[in-house]
Amino acid sequence: MTELLGKLLGRSRGLSGLELRVLDAVRALLPAPQACQWDEQVRTINKVQRLPDGVEVDFYRMKQGRPSFDEALAFPNREGELLLAIVSIVLDQAPWPSELAARVWCTRGFLFSIEYDGSSKYVDEALDMDPPPPLRIDCRLVGDLAAAR
Repeated sequence: MTELLGKLLGRSRGLSGLELRVLDAVRALLPAPQACQWDEQVRTINKVQRLPDGVEVDFYRMKQGRPSFDEALAFPNREGELLLAIVSIVLDQAPWPSELAARVWCTRGFLFSIEYDGSSKYVDEALDMDPPPPLRIDCRLVGDLAAAR
């Protein structure tokens, strides 16, 4: 199932297992029309930029070497910066407490970034284990993608 989600949501575009899980947690809370639009925005990500130590990841849709903003993909809420969701990530069987908080941001109607409260590297690398450890993700929407601005 994770492989299918990875292909559907753009793993071939460079999204990590953790990033896919965070984005999928947000998607699960969106109404159907927004979820389809979310899928298309995620699918069209073709550049992923990670800050050192995995504290932030930014998503781009590039065309001819420049960021592209296809208005047909934009959500109605075109606010400059919109905190969309707060996500809690917990590895249940880690050797030490491994809870990570993440904030998912949109910019001008487009999914743009995930900001972590600390390094995401341990969790991201743990998810590549075979088998991956149990992971608990709780997500709360705080922004409204449908609110036209």
